Amino acid sequence: MEDVSLCEVWLQICHCPVSGNEMKFFHMWKKIHAEFCEKIPGTTRTEMALSSRWKILNKELGKWRNALAKAMDNYRSGQNRTNEMIQAQMWFGATGVAKKVSPIMNVGRW
Repeated sequence: MEDVSLCEVWLQICHCPVSGNEMKFFHMWKKIHAEFCEKIPGTTRTEMALSSRWKILNKELGKWRNALAKAMDNYRSGQNRTNEMIQAQMWFGATGVAKKVSPIMNVGRW
C-alpha cells in the first residue's frame, strides 16, 4: 500500500500544473514526504527513503509500461482491454519482477 501511496503522491506533486516542473529536487521530496505522511499517518519513512524507493519503483514501472505498450501493439481482432492486461502481465512477469511491484500495475496511471 505504501508503494501505491508513494506513486499517487509523486504524481500529484510532480504533475502539478503550477509548480511541478519548476521545483528543485530537495523541495520536491520535502513536499512528497509531507503529502505521504498525511496519506499514511505514523509512517517512519524519511525523504531519503521515499526517494530511494521511488528510484526502484520508477525503474520497474518503466518495465510495466513497456509490457503494456507491447501488449497494446499486439492487438488482435476480437480482443479487449482485459486481454491486453493479461498479455502485459505475462510479459511483465517474464522479466522476473512482477512479484515485487505487482500492486502498482493496478494504479492505472502508469
